[in-house]
Amino acid sequence: MAEGPGDPAGDRDVEVRQLRRLFRIFGATQCRDRSPVYEALSEGVADDDGLLDLLMSTPRDQRRPSLLFAAVNLLLASDPGSALAGYYPVRGGRRPVDDRLMPAFAAFCAEHRDELGRLLRTGSTQTNEIRRCVALRLGLDHVRRRWPGPLALVEAGASAGLNLLVDRYRYRVGGQEASAAGASPVLITCEVRGGSPHERILGPVPEITSRRGIDRHPVDLADPGARAWLEAFVWPERLDDLAVLRGAIDLAVSSATVTVAPGDATTDTARLIGELPGREPVVVFTASLLSYLDFDARAAFAAQLRQAAARRPVAWVFAEAPGLVATTDGLIVPEGSLARRNSRYLIGASLRGSGHRDDALLALADPYLRWLAPARHRTDDFAWLPTDADTG
Repeated sequence: MAEGPGDPAGDRDVEVRQLRRLFRIFGATQCRDRSPVYEALSEGVADDDGLLDLLMSTPRDQRRPSLLFAAVNLLLASDPGSALAGYYPVRGGRRPVDDRLMPAFAAFCAEHRDELGRLLRTGSTQTNEIRRCVALRLGLDHVRRRWPGPLALVEAGASAGLNLLVDRYRYRVGGQEASAAGASPVLITCEVRGGSPHERILGPVPEITSRRGIDRHPVDLADPGARAWLEAFVWPERLDDLAVLRGAIDLAVSSATVTVAPGDATTDTARLIGELPGREPVVVFTASLLSYLDFDARAAFAAQLRQAAARRPVAWVFAEAPGLVATTDGLIVPEGSLARRNSRYLIGASLRGSGHRDDALLALADPYLRWLAPARHRTDDFAWLPTDADTG
């Protein structure tokens, strides 16, 4: 008998097809030109019924490529002699991608199936892409030009809160040094596309009076296990990212100036802002937060910003997928292809206070801020920038 639309087996088949598609999209849009290992594994997992079955045994919102790959990477730290570790430079491997990668991955997952299942059921996605501080600095400079003076800083979805140390890092953007902290051991680099060779991209960082983060599962950097889990989200080939992350962690631990509170950005952001001392404007930064929220949750987050802005000036600085920005709080995204370029991130700022609102698009960027293209005007549609397939 054919399965009806409400049959559990039929629903499961739909979810498996969606999961296959999710891994293929992840490989094509997130991994291409960034991680040959994860690009190949994304295609391989999409075709592996056993691995898909493992993922289907976990809660629906835990079935994420990044979570599976991080769980495997974490377990590789305890099994550096495995065939799979040979493909991971972050684990000391030097073998290039070949036709034995996927069998090694499947065998490793089968050997560690119980441990993987536990991590996939209980682990939360935890990434601190320190390069995204370039987006935050763009936003802070934009806010500084309109609201001169000190600012308070909040990050929603802050993980370990390392982006809150934005003024403690050194920067090289478009080949130009733009140091916030001259002696910092952490150097963040970013290529510039479409800008003038002599254009200064990053302005000075305003004084930050307080810095707070909020996350459903804050990372306790004093916990070695939590640090190892955070490092597991660094991709196999990204030795430079791992070095930057470790440097930022050491800074955060030694400075002890960052606080990340447990909470939900969609219900607790206004409360957190209300607890901040002073009356100076507050910059709320998000990077990839919207990709974890459905339409109703994005509306709830926008309502939190409006509620907070009724009491003191609030600026939302974001690095998010254009299509998600376009469906959040009426932010203006030019019509046309920009809203569909979700393999890129839109950097922008929305200033709210005293019944006034000022929105501006600042740049289009690689999701991991390997490069950015500065906006040529405040509502740029970036049609002048080559399509995603051509930008790398």
